[in-house]
Amino acid sequence: MKNFTPLPTENQKWGFWGTSVSNGYDAELTWDTASRFLAKNFDLTPEQSRDVLDSNFGRHLADELSFIKSERRGIASGPSSATASRKHLTMRITDKGWRDCFENAIREATGKIYPRKMPLTKDDIFTQIAQEHLNIETLVRRCSDSLDFHDVGVLNIRDALDAAYEAGRAAMKSKN
Repeated sequence: MKNFTPLPTENQKWGFWGTSVSNGYDAELTWDTASRFLAKNFDLTPEQSRDVLDSNFGRHLADELSFIKSERRGIASGPSSATASRKHLTMRITDKGWRDCFENAIREATGKIYPRKMPLTKDDIFTQIAQEHLNIETLVRRCSDSLDFHDVGVLNIRDALDAAYEAGRAAMKSKN
């Protein structure tokens, strides 16, 4: 995905782009972020990413972004940055129900099929959160102070705790 360049929408009235515009989001920002996210996490080409976002699922995915909480006010206000969108989408694909929705939409739009994977382990989730929110490469002890201790900002810690909380909520939902 090094040279991934998102393709423009072919469905400006509906799908992800049209819904982003009608919801008042920065359509270019959300389109670029979602395209790259799909390509990276589901190994899609630019054409496949575009087809998924232009589909009915893309419209629903854009609506889902309205649940992104404002970093300042803590209330749902939609995507304000690429980081906020990526964080929200990452949280969604860790939920089994949402993961199935993503995979079904990708299969319908592209024909690509994903083998069923084992759920992420607690350690996998912790490592993913540490990498994404705390910029910590691994949680494995390396017996070196410079590698095992990190300076982390309070907002990053809050984001990591929020991600852990949401991962726990998603796990509980998938059990019920």
